[in-house]
Amino acid sequence: MTFADKLKALRVEKDLTQEQLAEAAGIPIGTLRDYEQGKRRADPALSTAVKLARALGVSVEAFAECVEAEHEKPARRPKPSGKPALKRRRKD
Repeated sequence: MTFADKLKALRVEKDLTQEQLAEAAGIPIGTLRDYEQGKRRADPALSTAVKLARALGVSVEAFAECVEAEHEKPARRPKPSGKPALKRRRKD
């Protein structure tokens, strides 16, 4: 489960809106939305995770499995640079 999925599941389980959770955690609503949509780093700063956990009434350990799962994902291949590949000339 990703951090985004876990955060949203915990928020819904506690019957909180994004606005309510953001206010309770003391973080901007845009930051919370970005976390839930996966637009921010998969593992937030520890201080942010602690704020969210406290506001949700859970231990910060509730997010531990998410961080571990994110680090176990295979590395992404780099995107092509858009530059054409150099062709070698044949020597006849």
